[in-house]
Amino acid sequence: MNGSSPKVVSRKGAKTQSLFRLRNGKLFPTTMFLLAAILLMTHFAFAQGATAKAWADSTSFVIGDAITVHVELQHPEKANLSMLAGDTLGAFSILARSPFDETSATSSATSLTVAAYDSGTAILPPLQFAYFVPNESTPKTIATNPLIFSIRLVEVDTSEAIKDIKPVLSIPLTVAEWSLIFGAIVGAALLVYSIIQYRKRKRAEKSEEKYVPPPKAAHILALEELALLKEKRLWQQGLVKPYYSEATEIVRRYFEHRYGFMALEKTTDETMDDLRRFSNAHPVLEQTDRILRRADLVKFAKHQASIPEHEEMMTTAFEIVDKTKVVETAPVQEVGAT
Repeated sequence: MNGSSPKVVSRKGAKTQSLFRLRNGKLFPTTMFLLAAILLMTHFAFAQGATAKAWADSTSFVIGDAITVHVELQHPEKANLSMLAGDTLGAFSILARSPFDETSATSSATSLTVAAYDSGTAILPPLQFAYFVPNESTPKTIATNPLIFSIRLVEVDTSEAIKDIKPVLSIPLTVAEWSLIFGAIVGAALLVYSIIQYRKRKRAEKSEEKYVPPPKAAHILALEELALLKEKRLWQQGLVKPYYSEATEIVRRYFEHRYGFMALEKTTDETMDDLRRFSNAHPVLEQTDRILRRADLVKFAKHQASIPEHEEMMTTAFEIVDKTKVVETAPVQEVGAT
């Protein structure tokens, strides 16, 4: 025996060594295959896996501050990402979200803005993300780490006196706002001007409708129309209603031309009231009232007038015109005039 102590190998260690060595000191082919398979599976698992990491620039904020949370994601190639979050996350409200920025084939970055409205320690729950891998129908999810923030109130210096609330700031009007105001004033002025001009035209039209002098003297025109009506012999042909309508229309039109009031547009009572304002019409008031009311009965009440009443209608109409006509006097000729 030499001076060296004998090397003791346990049965388990001897068994392990026997897996990786041959009699000539080389590895078995099956052992090499197992090692290659383990390396490939490790690489495949790393390639197919996904991770997410979240962080913020600070952990202390004032209540209501906008907190930007940054997120980095590791994912398989060509993965389609989406954030699984509503309007709130725990005690935080989500104010804004940024789109995913692909930093490499297997990594992306995004961020969201949150705010807390209660003081104290606030925990932002893990952010959930879903990703879809091509040729796979089932989505997979990953989550970030939670974040802890300290939310504090606005610091108030109690040594200073309480100040009044600041008044509302006055913002100067822009050019567009001044233009809108000026346009509204001009539009209102044009509208008022148009209304005034419209009313003036209406008053002018009404004044023109009051009286239009005939081309001939009123009594001459009325006598000619009555003569033509007499020649038509309407009531003799059984056309009683048209006969009374035309006769009273001629008389009323004569009153319009003679006295200047709209007799055709008025009732019998209104016409008689207007006639009473003219003294030279008083001698025919009774006759006029009688034939106008008889004509109303024939036209509107189906009154059956007699033949003497038909004849009296025409005779009375001639008398009314003759008694109220304007008497024209011939100009006095000077002595020695030829």
